[in-house]
Amino acid sequence: MISLSVLTLLGLTLLKLSLSTLAPRQWLLQQVMTDAHMTLERATAERIQFDRLVGAASPWPEFPATSVTNGVEIGRMPGGAPVTARVTRTRVADATNYPIDGGAGTTLTNPAAMKVWKVQSILTYQIGPKTYAKSRTVIRSQ
Repeated sequence: MISLSVLTLLGLTLLKLSLSTLAPRQWLLQQVMTDAHMTLERATAERIQFDRLVGAASPWPEFPATSVTNGVEIGRMPGGAPVTARVTRTRVADATNYPIDGGAGTTLTNPAAMKVWKVQSILTYQIGPKTYAKSRTVIRSQ
């Protein structure tokens, strides 16, 4: 009976140790998935044509408006469980843009008539009861 108790205690201890080594791996896997999706968001923001970026049908509407996409599958966990997130997009004009381009600049503050926009994507996801967010910001100019 004593040896059975010792073996049971040893088995439970080893199980607990093996589970404690799996938790960081799961966290790392989720971080890699979210980073991969945010890299895709950044690449999209960098390659979109400037006219489309600042147009009325832009995927990044002008702040304070936002574009929200729910249920974006960013990957799958071991066992096939999908990991979903919400992507929120917006863009903010630089203060030195001309008023027609969303700023308050003048020919003195913006003599080259540059159009500069801060394009931001925010990924929000949930792990257990906690909610996490990642963001990427790209500065575009013309």
